Amino acid sequence: MSQIKEDVLSSIQMQKKRVLAHWKEKLLKSPDNIFNEWMETHIKLMFDIFLSATTLSELEKEKYLQEKAEELSRKLIYKPSIVHFLVQNITSIKSEMTAIIFKLPIQEENHFVFYYKLSSIIDSFIFYLLKSLAESEKSLHEAKKEHEDRLTLLGQMTASFVHEFRNPLTTVDGFIQLLRSDRPDLPYLDIIQDELSDLKVKITQFLMLSKKEKTNLKKGIFSLSDQFDQILSFIYPKILESNVQLDTNFIGKLYINGYAEEIKQVLINIIFNAIEAMSRQVSKPVIKITGYQERHQNYIKIANSGPKIPENIVETIFDPFFTTKNSGTGLGLYVCKEIITKHKGNLICSSDDNWTEFTIILPVSHV
Repeated sequence: MSQIKEDVLSSIQMQKKRVLAHWKEKLLKSPDNIFNEWMETHIKLMFDIFLSATTLSELEKEKYLQEKAEELSRKLIYKPSIVHFLVQNITSIKSEMTAIIFKLPIQEENHFVFYYKLSSIIDSFIFYLLKSLAESEKSLHEAKKEHEDRLTLLGQMTASFVHEFRNPLTTVDGFIQLLRSDRPDLPYLDIIQDELSDLKVKITQFLMLSKKEKTNLKKGIFSLSDQFDQILSFIYPKILESNVQLDTNFIGKLYINGYAEEIKQVLINIIFNAIEAMSRQVSKPVIKITGYQERHQNYIKIANSGPKIPENIVETIFDPFFTTKNSGTGLGLYVCKEIITKHKGNLICSSDDNWTEFTIILPVSHV
C-alpha cells in the first residue's frame, strides 16, 4: 500500500503544472486584481500543502493543516470580501486533483481510498481556515468595541477639558497681540506665538476627536489648486529650512464642495509629516504633489522620498492614538482621515522602498 501511495503522490506531483494551468482557466475571479495575483501564488502553495499532508500521521496532519490555515487567515483578516472566492477556488483545485486520482491505473478501491483521504485533507484545511478567520474577526470586533468605548469616554473628558482650557489660551493670545503692538521689539514673542499656535492645533485635534465641537466654518465650493497656492506660501519657510525639493503639478482647478480650512489642515498635516519623516534619514528629501481629475473624482497625491513604512504600520496608520513619534498624540492622521471621510472622500496610504504616498480622493463639484 505504501508503494501505491508513493506512486499516486508522484503522479499527482508530475501533473502539477497541467493541473494548475487547467485550474487557472476556471479561476473564480475577484473584483480585486491584486488579490487574483495573490490567489494564484497561494493556490500553488496549497497544492503542495495538501500533498504534504497525505504523508503525515493523523495527529501530525491535523496540526500541520491548522498551522497552515492560521498562517493564511492572518493574511485575510482585513479582506473578508475575498474569502468566498478563495474557498471556491480551493474546492475547484480539489476537483482537479480528484480527477487525476480516478484516472490512475490502480485498483478501484484504492481510487476511493485516496479520494477520501485527499478530500478529508482539503475539507479540514477549509474548516481550520474559516474557524481561524471567525476567531480573528471576533477578536477584532471586541478590540474595536473596546476602542470605541475608549474614544467615547475620552471624547466626554476632552470636550470638557478643552473648552475650559480654551478660555485662558484666548486671553494669552490676546495679550501677545497687545505686546506685539506696544513692544514690537520685545524678544521671544515669535517663539511664544509659534508655541501657542502649535498648542491650538493640538486642541483642535482633540476637539474633533471628541466630536462635540460645532464647526463655525462656512461650507462652499472652492478650488484645491488655488488653495494649495495659499498653502505653499505658509509652508515655504519650512520647505527652505528642511532643504526639501518640492515638485508640484496640478491639472485644472479641481473644485470641491466643503470646508476649505479643514482641507487645508489635512494638506498641511500630511506635508509636515513628510518633511519630518525625511529629515531623520534622507540626505536629498523630495516631495511630489500632483492633482488631477478622473471619473468625477479629484485626486491629490502627496509622495515623499522618505523611508518605507512597514506594511503592518500602513494598515493602522490612520487609527487614533497610533504614532511612531516620541512626542506625537497619534491624532493627526486620524483627524485627517475623519475630515476627508466627512467630505465623502477617501484617504489612502501606500509605501515602498522608493516612495511613501498619501492619496486624497474627493468628489468633483462644479462652479
